[in-house]
This record gives sequence, C-alpha cells and structure tokens, in this order.
Amino acid sequence: MTDSPSNQNSNPAESAPTASDQFPAEFTLDGGQLTSLISDHAVWLLDTERRVVSWNDAAARLMEYDEETALGTAYQSFFPADARKRGKPAQLLERARTDGKAVDDGWRLTGEGNRRWVHEVLATVRNGDVGVAEQPDSTGTAGDEQSTLSGYVVFVNERTQLHERERERTEERAFMKSVFEAQPDIIYAFDARRNLVDWNDRVPEVTRYSTEELEHMGPLEFIAPEHQERIADAISRILEETEAVTIEADLRTKDGERIPYEFNNAQISDADGNILGFTGVGRDVSDRKFRERELRQEKALTESIFEAQPDLLYAYDVAGNLIQWNERYEELTGYEGDELEGMHPLQFIAPPDREHIGDAIDRIMEAGERVSAEGRVMTKQGEYIPYEFNSARITDDRGTVLGFTGIGRNISDRKARERELERLERLNATIRAVDETMVSAETRDEIETAIVEAFEATDAYRFAAICRVDTTGPADHHSWTPQTWAGLTEDSIDDVLSPFVDPLVGDDDETPFETGTVSCYQHLRENDVEEWREPARTHDYGSLAVVPIIASGRSYGLLVVAAAESEAFSEREREVLQEFGGTIGHAINAMTIRRLLYLDTVVELEFESTDRQDICIDLSARANCHLSLEHVLPLTDRMFVYYVTISDVEPDEMKSIADEHDSVSEFRLVDTADGNSHWELVVRGPTITGLLADYGARMRSKVVDEGNSSSVVQVSRDVNIRELVDTITTKYPDTQLVSKRTAERPVETHGDFRNHVERELTTKQQAALEAAYYGGYFEWPTRHSDASEIAEKLGIARQTFHQHLRVAQEKLLSAYFDPNTAAEDEQFA
Repeated sequence: MTDSPSNQNSNPAESAPTASDQFPAEFTLDGGQLTSLISDHAVWLLDTERRVVSWNDAAARLMEYDEETALGTAYQSFFPADARKRGKPAQLLERARTDGKAVDDGWRLTGEGNRRWVHEVLATVRNGDVGVAEQPDSTGTAGDEQSTLSGYVVFVNERTQLHERERERTEERAFMKSVFEAQPDIIYAFDARRNLVDWNDRVPEVTRYSTEELEHMGPLEFIAPEHQERIADAISRILEETEAVTIEADLRTKDGERIPYEFNNAQISDADGNILGFTGVGRDVSDRKFRERELRQEKALTESIFEAQPDLLYAYDVAGNLIQWNERYEELTGYEGDELEGMHPLQFIAPPDREHIGDAIDRIMEAGERVSAEGRVMTKQGEYIPYEFNSARITDDRGTVLGFTGIGRNISDRKARERELERLERLNATIRAVDETMVSAETRDEIETAIVEAFEATDAYRFAAICRVDTTGPADHHSWTPQTWAGLTEDSIDDVLSPFVDPLVGDDDETPFETGTVSCYQHLRENDVEEWREPARTHDYGSLAVVPIIASGRSYGLLVVAAAESEAFSEREREVLQEFGGTIGHAINAMTIRRLLYLDTVVELEFESTDRQDICIDLSARANCHLSLEHVLPLTDRMFVYYVTISDVEPDEMKSIADEHDSVSEFRLVDTADGNSHWELVVRGPTITGLLADYGARMRSKVVDEGNSSSVVQVSRDVNIRELVDTITTKYPDTQLVSKRTAERPVETHGDFRNHVERELTTKQQAALEAAYYGGYFEWPTRHSDASEIAEKLGIARQTFHQHLRVAQEKLLSAYFDPNTAAEDEQFA
C-alpha cells in the first residue's frame, strides 16, 4: 500500500496560518534573507505547530502539491508510514529545536503518493535568525525572550537517482564481497608494481601467511622456485599485452608445502586504459592432477594392453568412421594410420560377407546387442582372412550411443581344423564305404575298382587311381603300371601320376615304394614345378596324396588320390591314409588266402633247402634228427607257435638244444609216442611261413631230415609266382625251387565233413557228445548239467562218460584241423 500524506486541516484555506502571521517579512520565501539559502532547493516554512505556512515553486514541483493543499499540511505527512511509526519526524524536529538544525537523508512522500529520496536540512527560526539553538538561562531553563521560536525552515534537495545508484553500488559491493568471500578458490589482485593489494579469506587459509605478511608480498613469493620463471613471463604478458593467461604451477605455502594450482589471470585497467595491475583466481588442482595421473596410468595400461593384444581392436563412431585401432590392425590390413582414420567397417570385409556383417552392426547400434559374427577380412592387397568379431555398443553415462567397439580374432587355424575335420569325416566315410567291399571281394580287381570309384564319387576328391608295382626288377627301380582309375582318362593317367610316383630330380630322391610312407603335395595350382602345376590346373585339383599299399612289409602298389582343396591331406589325414594303405594290402592278402582255401585248383611249389635261417632246418641239423612241421599258429607278425614232431633224438637233448636257440623263446614237450616226441615251440623273428602268408600262400608239408628240407607250398594262381619264388630264394639263399605243378583239390561239403565225423565216432562216443552238447554241459560260466547227471541218463558210469567224451572230442577236432583224416591230403595251415 502506498503511503499518502494527511492534512490535519479540513479547510486549509480558512484555517491555515500564513507566513506573515509568524515570520518577519524578511524571512518569508519572498524575502531577501532566505534567497541566498534557497538556491535550487525546495523550501517550505513550518509554523510552531509544524504545519506548512509557505512553499516555493521548487517545493511544489518536488512534493507534487498545489499551493492550497500544501498550506497547513503537517510536517510528518511527508514521511512514509514506517518512518512515522518510528517517530522520525518528531526526532528531527526535536534535534532542530535543541541544536538549531537537523540533517536527514531519507524517503519522503509526495502529494501523489510517490516516493522521493531527499537530503533534508531542518532549521529553526528564532528572533529573526535561522538555525539558532535553544539557549538555557542561568537557572538552566530556556529563556523565553532569547529562544522565541518563530517556526522552522525546511531545505530539501532530491537525490533519488543518486540514492538508487549508490544503493545499486552498495548491493553490488555486498554481492561481490559475498562472492569474493564465498569463493572456494583463492582470489587476489596485484597492482602494477606487483604488490598484493586485495585477496579473499582463502588466501591466508591456503598460504598460511598472516594479513600483515600478505600486504608486503609479491606474486612470485607464492610460487615454487622452478616455476617462477614461467609465472614471471605470464605476468609480463598480462600487464604488457592485455592477454588473459591460464597457467599451472606449484603454489608454495609458508611452511614449504607444494600444492598444484591453476591460475587464471587478467589485466586491471581503468576507463582511460591505464593499467592498474592484474587480478586472478587460483584453483587447487590436486584432485585433478591425481585423476590425471590415474588416467595416464590407466591409459598407459590400457594402451599397453591394447597394443599387446594379438587380436584386432577397433572403435567406430555412430557414423561408422574408424576412430581408434591398435597396431595389429595396421599390420593385418596393410593400411597406414592416415588411411585407416575414418574408414567404414565394411571396407575391410570381403564382399560376399558384407551383408551379414552389416546386419550385425545394425543389431549392435539399434538394439544394443552384443554380437559375435564371422567374416573374412579383406586386406589392402585383396587377401581374405577368416575372422571372428565380438562387438558391443559404446554409450556414455546418460545412455547416449557413441558408436561401437570390438575385438577381431584370426580364426584361420580354427577354420583349417574345421576343414580338416570335414575332410577326415569325408575320408573316413569313403573308407567305410569300401570296407565291406574289400572284405567280400572275390578278386583284387574288385577291391581296387571299389576304392577308386568311392573316392571319385565324393565331391572333395577329383580322381583316384591305383598303380601296381613289379618288385622283381632291380632293387633301385620298381616298375609300376596304372591298374585302375576313376576321374581321369586313359590318355592323361601317365602324365598326371608319373611326376608323383617317380622322383622328379636327383638320384637321391626316394619313391613312395621305397619310403613306404604317404607322400602329400599341396597348393599344386600355384606350384613352381611345372610338371605338378600344369596337370593340377588342367584337372582342377589343389593337393594330391600318394599312398603305399603295403601288408607285412610287402608292397602291392600305390593309391593316388587328388583333392579339390589346396590344403587337403593334413598330418591326421596322412595317418588315416597310411593306415588305409595297410588295410588295402591286408585285404588283398586276405582275399588271396581266402581264395586259396576255396579254390579247386592251386599251384604247388616244391622247394629243397639247407638254409639254416629256417628254424626247422636249424633244429634238425643241430639235433641230427628227423623233424616234421605239423602246424604253425601266428601270434603276431614276428611271433609264431610251431607244433613239430621229432624222431631220432631224445627229448632231453632236444630240450637242451631248444633252450640254447636264440629264436626259441618258449618250448614245451607235449607228448611222446612210438619213439616220436611232439613239441610246442614259440619262435621269434621272421619265418618262412610268415613270408608265405604275405603272399597268400600256405605250407602243404614240410619235412626236414638232418638239416635237409623238402617242402611243398600251395599258392593261388592269381599270385605272382615269379615274385614269390624270387623273394623266398633271396631271403633264404640255400633254397631252390625243385618243381612247379598245378594240383586239383577235392571239395568237401558240409555234409561230407559231418558224414566223416559220424563214421569216425562209435555209437557210445556220439551219444556222449550229443548228450553233453544238448544237455548244456559246455555252457559257461555255469553248466546246466554235470557229468554225473548226464552219465546217469546214459546209464553209464561217470568215468566211462568222460572217456567217451574225450575220445569223441579228439576225433572231431582232428577232422577239423587235420584234413588227412577226411581225404588223401596232407595240407595244413
């Protein structure tokens, strides 16, 4: 609410006194005595009742009263309500009465209710004099005559604008002071002579200097010695070039403590451009320095990890620009650092892989997924390298997406292993496909044809061929002949196979026939050897394997397989192929033996020998006895059980000879009868029977008399007879072929065998054998019947049952193992 003056007179025109009623004429506003006092002031006169009795024009303009309204207005009416409430008008009047005048600066109200800030002088008028104080008489009371009060004169000078400006300046100073003192940083000001002239409370707190000490200090006294030169240069730039300077240095306190500070300084100059000094703010950056050290350490650690990574490390912004990478990135891609900056991620990806890598990037950026994706990196030179990328989105604390980062790992080895496993699976599947054929094949041609066709039918392989080898020629050169193939034409077979089967250069190169191991050739399309490169390009194969077909040390030929992939036939594949070559050899050998067992017509070779490398000949010569080889049981490739019958020598002497023989590891006398002794000998090392088995041949008979041997060997007509004979006479030089003939063998059916056994058994022996078999006597581990129960059923004694059963078993086994009991044949295995 706006204060408004009150007028105590209801009709001022009738009741208000005039100046002439109380003041002499010379003291009226029109009088000359007040003229010099009035000047430009607003002036009005108050009577002894403190009411306006006279008013000049300046007062009327200032206080916004017309003359009629102003006359008779009480003095206190010009004061705001709060001033009146405090009694300020009465206080001023009392001071003027006792002191002669009163001076006041304050708010006054106009007739329109406006506020004016004025400088007011209130003076008394006594006995024609202005500003005379009340004088007491000798009794201590004011004399009436001396102190006759005529009224008061009021001189008013408006200072509203000045007051407002001063108020603003005061508020500004108060604000600045509060800011200055509330500032957590140190604030200082130096004059042009570099004397400290002002500072806030933080300066003594931080520096620990007293106010008296600070008044005489210069700026460099607060700085560590090694930083003073830099600070001095900075101050010179501030004062000479009006340059605002920010500089870091260690602030040194009174007790020598060093605190890292950042000083922001600026020049102080007046309106005329005169340089007064400089001021600044110093901020403790200890925490920032500590964080910076931590960040540097963390950055150093991160960078060391970043650069030590064997994988690719990368970061892209939201626009897909490469912004960070490690050295491995440059090494792999072949791009320089300035080329890499800003490149798009798909520029490094092989074109066929770009679509799914692009989809992966979209999932990262749009859905925030952590994505693992495989793709091939395309180097600057155009090389493709398989990589696995694990990437995630980069966001700040507010979740704003900044880009994505990730790691790329070279998976060439893994991909190679995967391809190797795939090839191994295909290879094993191919081998399994021909296993059954090899087991059931009737001829070698069937085995070889099944193998090459199975390989050629597999997408991974371009062709396969089998070559047979002739080992009867010179030892340093075995001739070979392509026997069967698939995927090649007859016109090209020799040109394709020859560079791999025969050595290309040098007399020292060994052929696969001589090494006996698988030979593999890779990257043939790009090979420097023309004889390898051109056929590979013509027939579109990248690698080739030459597999020896070997069984029991004997070479049957070579399997040659070509694969489409350039890196096929790894070490594991070679091992499988090496084993497969042996399997083929054994299958061919087994097929030959099987054919020999069932052939009606065989070739019989008769040999005579005195070669004591043969264990039977050596034992006969040492004992000067007659020896007959009954049977050979193979335990391993180099260990056999010989069953022999010996005559013309005592068993004890034979034991002594066998005990001393290097090739006999164990021996046992089985039986003696009619002057003959039957022996079981465990023989170590190569034997002639083992050599025969390698060729699918078998011994029909062998008799040695005092070191002179005569033996008959049966062999299939499919076997290379010449090679077999050469091998025997080479291994056993004191051996010669005596005769070669074709022999017809009677074929015994299952019924013939059964009839023969039944003819050999007596009625009681057959009954004992049938009762034991069907009664569960041979069940294991728990018999369904014991000997007593069966004997009781047969109505014979237990001992009699055992005797019949043993004789029956002997006749049955003799018929199986000794065909001589069934036909006029003396063959054995």
